Amino acid sequence: MMPRPTDLSRRFKLFWQMLLAFTVTMTIIAVGVFLSGLHALRMVGEGLEANRPNEAQLWAERLGAYYEAEGGWNGVADMISGYPVGDAWAPWDASWIPAVAVTDADGVLLYSSPLLDGSPNILGGLQGNHMSVSIKGDGTVVGHLVMPWFLPAETSIASSPPNSGILFTGERREGVLWAALRRFVATEALVIVAGLLVGATLSRRITRPLQDFVAATTRIADGDLSVRVERQFPGELGELADSFNVMASELERSDQLRRNMTADVAHELRTPLSVIRGKLEGILDGVYPATEDHISPVLEETEVLTHLVEDLRVLALAEARQLSLDVRPTDVGNLLRDAQVNFGPLAEDRDVFLVLDVHENLPSISADRQRLSQVLANLITNALRHTPSGGTVTLTGFASGGDVVIEVKDTGVGIGAEDLDHVFGRFWRGEKSRSRESGGSGLGLAIARELVLLHGGTIEVESTLGRGSVFRCRLPAG
Repeated sequence: MMPRPTDLSRRFKLFWQMLLAFTVTMTIIAVGVFLSGLHALRMVGEGLEANRPNEAQLWAERLGAYYEAEGGWNGVADMISGYPVGDAWAPWDASWIPAVAVTDADGVLLYSSPLLDGSPNILGGLQGNHMSVSIKGDGTVVGHLVMPWFLPAETSIASSPPNSGILFTGERREGVLWAALRRFVATEALVIVAGLLVGATLSRRITRPLQDFVAATTRIADGDLSVRVERQFPGELGELADSFNVMASELERSDQLRRNMTADVAHELRTPLSVIRGKLEGILDGVYPATEDHISPVLEETEVLTHLVEDLRVLALAEARQLSLDVRPTDVGNLLRDAQVNFGPLAEDRDVFLVLDVHENLPSISADRQRLSQVLANLITNALRHTPSGGTVTLTGFASGGDVVIEVKDTGVGIGAEDLDHVFGRFWRGEKSRSRESGGSGLGLAIARELVLLHGGTIEVESTLGRGSVFRCRLPAG
């Protein structure tokens, strides 16, 4: 029986597996893009801001030296507006354009770059985006230097609006941007490769079972029915693996049964045909006279063949569910009583007690009386054959759970546990050495099972070696 899917299997349907793989891959790439972009922006910001505090401090030192040399701030505006003023202001050269404002110690504006707002209260108005550095001269604070933290890259001297400034000219700005871009591209390439590797790994894990199925079906098509696939994944793929293995097992079992049946039929036919041929050849050759004593065995063997062929026909029709049934209300008690009468003489010949035990108020069933009689005949014949002299065969009928149960119980030799699964198989005989004459054709129990199944019932056997067996048929009442 194929395993039923678990709750975990239902949650891991193939659609969700593929969606999970796609989501994980895209999430890795998206997070990588975000982090690498953030890193690149941070790198640009650090490049644009790294030199501002040093630059402001150096400006403050130069302006403090100017204050000490001049004894005050006279001429400072002209000095700054004429920047650059020579090697004393290194490391900056003409490519640097100042965006500064200078006040005295009381906050009075002494100079403001055209790129900054020239408000007298510049220290109060340039908060947040600007930095202020104290200018010291003669050991005391003599003024303040104001410089912007962040400067728009496209700002120019001619078109700069108020509250803007320029940190780099073109070449320096492009250098920082290109470095950040190269870092971003390199990081993004690593992220994409990592995402693809993760996606490929998940996809491989999902699709590998499908490749195993393809290889397994190819081997089955080539005739290798022993192939099985490993359950590697939950969900539909796991259920498919289970179904495939069940199918392969059934195919292998059916093929083995077919081979066994072919061999068994050939074996069953060989003996009667050999007897018939031997007798007829002896009569034709004049070895045996054409008397009743020599012709009767031929007739008996033909009856054996006729019975065997009929059993095979009934079994084939029953297994194909094509055997017609004349279904009518049937009294199981009367059916068992008739069986006791019919098989009483055979039981007496074998010195076996045939006991009847029919419970009262036994409900009727809808069944083909003739086919059920055939089931009982096969079960009783089998029980009498395996019960030694002095033993007992009991026919029981009773109601149970809305069903009618028929039991055929014997005190015979019993059946080994290893053979219980094969009892209802074709041509099965409990004792392998037993001949057809003592063991029957081996189709009786197989036919009984199929006929019970046709009536919507079940049949089972319980047995213990040396203590006997119980064959139990359960049929729906009504």
